Amino acid sequence: MKKVVWIVFIVMCVSCQQAGNEEATVSTKAEEFEVGSYTMRGIPDRVAFIDAPWVEGEAQKYMWHFWGSEDELTGPFKVTGTQMKTGETVTVFEAREIAGPVNGADASLPSNMSLPESGEWKLETSMDGEAFGTILVHVKE
Repeated sequence: MKKVVWIVFIVMCVSCQQAGNEEATVSTKAEEFEVGSYTMRGIPDRVAFIDAPWVEGEAQKYMWHFWGSEDELTGPFKVTGTQMKTGETVTVFEAREIAGPVNGADASLPSNMSLPESGEWKLETSMDGEAFGTILVHVKE
């Protein structure tokens, strides 16, 4: 009986570890990269926006770009920001659906976004409630 309990415990631990690894592949470290004549911030071939400076409390226009299958690129899009120092979390942007291709991306979405305080922020994106990618930004005072 003890062997069965240990075997079940080990299988559960391995399953949990594998599930955690799957999530890590969605939250890829973001980078700056070029698409045509635009500098993007995000995850190449996944999700990015045309880079523009972030200034505390000031709204700025950002054009989101998405790469993926039609099945992946449907449903509501949401961006949640977490201030890395304080842990404060805010909803940065929400849209019911995304638009068509632009600049070599499979889909796009214009947005106005701002963050309430300076520092390093983690922008977590989701598409139809599923994690889509994480982008790090620096907000100036």
